[in-house]
Amino acid sequence: MIATLVVGGLLLAGAATAGARVLRSPAARIALFGLAAAFLLAAATSAFLDRVLATAQPAAAIQPDQTARIPRVMVVGDDGPEGSIRRSDPAFEAALAAFEDELRRSGFAVSDGRAISTINEALDRVRRPDTEIVQLARRQQREPLDAIVVLSLFVRLEFGQGGPTLAGRSNTTLSGRGVATLLRAADSANIGVFEAISPTRWPVGFECARTCQVQTTGAEAPLVAEAIAGQVVTAMRNAR
Repeated sequence: MIATLVVGGLLLAGAATAGARVLRSPAARIALFGLAAAFLLAAATSAFLDRVLATAQPAAAIQPDQTARIPRVMVVGDDGPEGSIRRSDPAFEAALAAFEDELRRSGFAVSDGRAISTINEALDRVRRPDTEIVQLARRQQREPLDAIVVLSLFVRLEFGQGGPTLAGRSNTTLSGRGVATLLRAADSANIGVFEAISPTRWPVGFECARTCQVQTTGAEAPLVAEAIAGQVVTAMRNAR
């Protein structure tokens, strides 16, 4: 486009100069010189605008890449607290998968934190500090982490009026409970602790021991995990 304008302007200027003997009318020669000047001015203006756009384009191209990075979260299971369901239990695995899926549906990238133990066996099963859990997570993950979620599941027993038993019968209901601690990866800060309880309350008899209780509450463990994940998503979006 620019080259065409330049060539056209030069041709018009040449025609006006060469045709001085033929074109006896000064007005015609002035018109040709005017057209030539207009072509050359348009070429110069177009070249200037192209240069301005070229210098502005890289910054505009970089900006979307910086803002489009998906926040990355690592979910770590914690079965250290007393009464918590073990990470190897199918109920916990189902809840953990539901938790991660909910984060993905909300637009977060999820890293697998199953290899990280929250318990320091060398110190008689003492729970690691939050700073150490974050360090282990960052060491395992090559890509930058934004947050670490430490998730625990529990069996929750509720006793009715009169205590655990009433007239020789069980007076206890069973439910599932989940707790998640949200840690910021940059400085190990505790952003919040979130909790949810299963919608159903199951009457439990004396014959329903620990294994029975975990299997019963495990039916709604994914619902509990999804509810907590929703709270975590809201907290992370507000913290950004």
